[in-house]
Amino acid sequence: MEKLKQKYKNELNAFAEQKEANRRLWNIDEPTARLLYFMINSKAPKRALEIGTSNGYSTFWLSLGLENHPAELHTIEAFDQRFELAKQNLESRKNVIQHFGKAEHVIPALDMKFDFVFIDAGKIGYIDYIKLLQNKLQDGALIIADNVVSHTETVQDYLDFVNNDPNFTTMRLDIGAGLELSIYRKI
Repeated sequence: MEKLKQKYKNELNAFAEQKEANRRLWNIDEPTARLLYFMINSKAPKRALEIGTSNGYSTFWLSLGLENHPAELHTIEAFDQRFELAKQNLESRKNVIQHFGKAEHVIPALDMKFDFVFIDAGKIGYIDYIKLLQNKLQDGALIIADNVVSHTETVQDYLDFVNNDPNFTTMRLDIGAGLELSIYRKI
């Protein structure tokens, strides 16, 4: 992991500087980024989705995890300034496809299935995102939702859904702002 950080030191430093300059970027912390890198690399999905690009920090780590796999990462961002900033930051990442717009509008337009999903956008929308995604998930898909400890009340509908729907097996990790990991198996 240290070799990876060293190789991409300039890009990672640029993300840190942007976060310092703009508190509304809401980037995940480094331990969460490393875990996402590990999870997506070990899952080796063919197609991944990120809901909530911000300036592209988590996208960058997810993209690195996919580097050794013939895979693509789709990422959705609804705010134009963050979308443009991410576009600049992710210019070197050839496996990233950016989508501009609200996730609830973009997801239905995506005519593909995903085997890895990272959700880190408007917390109140988590329940809508997962419902829109259900028919777009491959059997065995891994879904990771961020901020489930820091924003438990706001994402409670989402948590109730993935914990009570028999198609999901779910666990919580108390890392960063809290992650809910769910495996989708169509019953």
